[in-house]
Amino acid sequence: MTHIDLEDIKKFSKKYNSNPNNKIIENAIINNGLEKTCLNRQILIENQPIYNIELPESKRLDQESSRKCWIYAGINMIKKNIADNLKVDVTKIDLSDNYIAFFDKLEKANNFYETLIHIEDTSFENLNQLNLFKFPVVEGGYWEGFYAIINKYGIVPLAYMPNTISSMASTAMEELYTEKVKKDALEIIEMKEKNITIKEIQTYKQKYLQENYEILSKILGEPPCFIDYEYKNKQGEIQRISNLTPLEFKEKYLTIKLEDFITIGNIPMHNKEYGKVYQLNYLGNVHKESNAKFLNLPVEELKTLVIKQLKDGIPVWMAAHIKKLRDIKSGVLDTRLYNYEQTMHLKRLTKKEALDTKDISPHHAMTFVGVNLKDEKPERWKVEDSYGDKNKVNGCYIMNDNFFEEFVMLIIIHKQYLSENQLEMLKQKSIELPIDDSI
Repeated sequence: MTHIDLEDIKKFSKKYNSNPNNKIIENAIINNGLEKTCLNRQILIENQPIYNIELPESKRLDQESSRKCWIYAGINMIKKNIADNLKVDVTKIDLSDNYIAFFDKLEKANNFYETLIHIEDTSFENLNQLNLFKFPVVEGGYWEGFYAIINKYGIVPLAYMPNTISSMASTAMEELYTEKVKKDALEIIEMKEKNITIKEIQTYKQKYLQENYEILSKILGEPPCFIDYEYKNKQGEIQRISNLTPLEFKEKYLTIKLEDFITIGNIPMHNKEYGKVYQLNYLGNVHKESNAKFLNLPVEELKTLVIKQLKDGIPVWMAAHIKKLRDIKSGVLDTRLYNYEQTMHLKRLTKKEALDTKDISPHHAMTFVGVNLKDEKPERWKVEDSYGDKNKVNGCYIMNDNFFEEFVMLIIIHKQYLSENQLEMLKQKSIELPIDDSI
């Protein structure tokens, strides 16, 4: 039988109504909603915001309706180092995410242009198979893109490039900018078909970049070339920094080397082995210097590395899938949070199955800032988010360790915490992945 017929529906209904609990659950969900009906209150009680390793509190950032979580997580990771070097309280330091986002968008366009200029086959069949038109200047990003922008352009306090209306509700801007960049791309393809030299095409590319700079400046504001920074230190004394470029500000006050931090993944997919290094093709901002790259390891090794770094007081940038099994009001992330298995008779996908079927991806970046250990084993993790302080626990999630195992996929760790064996693994040649691979 290839179709559902009315007799099937009658059988389904008869079986469904033969169990009186089904109607009770149906009425409860209809009147209260799925999550409220299935919420397991005992799990909320078990996950208390108590941690025996916890970094100092800082000001919660709020990405609003932008998709700059990867930038905010990066700022949350570096802001204490800058605050310490400025001798200010970390709750008083504000760094400009808008400045980073501006150059990220400019560089992503250049990366896209350069890819098209140098790729041999510019047929639409090939370009669409590679998915190059899908994410040319997407607002999301990875750690490698964060540090590539800061290392090239520096960073500034938020007051010197504050957010704009469109930087915090970015859909319209992203659609407009993406269309413009794709139009440029079609011209590059046409020039290549006419056998125009690369040198000539590069001249047109400079024109495109000039136009992009002007578009971004009108929407996000033009980035400052110099800053005169005035602030109060911890003693309440007024301090002045005069005529510094953003790069000089970064070199003077950001004393940790971002390039020494390595992306470690737990991606147990059918096409990814543990102990191998993988790299996403094409998807980056600064050309050839920002492709997402990770060493794939078992999840227990990720936990060990995060704990080591937290013990030294360094936050851990991470990326996870958090759309499932969370309660935003309490901030609890726990795989037992909702009784879906009992009420719906569902079997959940394993992490491998979820990755293989593209059911989950590391869509959101946040920062580990604490952990509660029992007999040196993690029970729950404190996770700093970037949606303000109104929900969760002062804006932080309480992540049960079972959630870490199922949904955390990428972490950023200083190479000093890696074992000799892990460091040796990093020397391998990267295995290249297509742009749309689920990591």
